[in-house]
Amino acid sequence: MELGLWEVLLGEVNRQLEAKHIIMTEGRINIIDATPVEAAQSGYGKDANDEPTRDKDAGWHVKADSRGNIKSTYGYSVHTGVGEDGFIHRQTVTPGNAHDSTERDTLLLGDEAALYADAAYSSQATREKLAQFGIDDQVQRKGYRGHPLSKADLVRNKEIAVIRSGGERPFATYKSRYGLARTRLMGLAKNLTLFGLAAIAHNIAKGAKFLALYGLPDPEPTG
Repeated sequence: MELGLWEVLLGEVNRQLEAKHIIMTEGRINIIDATPVEAAQSGYGKDANDEPTRDKDAGWHVKADSRGNIKSTYGYSVHTGVGEDGFIHRQTVTPGNAHDSTERDTLLLGDEAALYADAAYSSQATREKLAQFGIDDQVQRKGYRGHPLSKADLVRNKEIAVIRSGGERPFATYKSRYGLARTRLMGLAKNLTLFGLAAIAHNIAKGAKFLALYGLPDPEPTG
């Protein structure tokens, strides 16, 4: 984790995809989101030395669904910044109890045309940060007790959701195709690397698919 080698590899993969115009950088958007992943050891068992077998680096992720039902998961949260075509720009992993918004700056590129995110990232600090970089604010608004969302905000949230949902594609790949609905390793550092390798595989596979479908774009004329 200290060396961050998987981040270097992901950056190099993306650089090559950008050079071939498979990942477009001009006018690109960034969709940030997070998903909980249950820890490989999440129960209350103990080993032969009477030590807890639970993954000590993980934490409780607690979230209410659209119906108000509370779901708790002991594990990690995978946070990604994704382009409109589903390529992963950046990624990190935290204990499950870390709020999604704590990784906002880690996932922010600084040169995206717009940032899309759900209401978990909605705050005055986020709005000021985006204004600082001249990034279009496409973060869904959230209501508060005594201050419900206006009709305009509800319409705005619904429109943003159409594009924002694209940020969930890598999570579906991880969980349904890569078998990562639960972690396979113990500890934050190992899982950070494992999901980093999954991000690299995701982008390579998607890049190969784009290349097979569309080929390389014509080079821009020079002179």
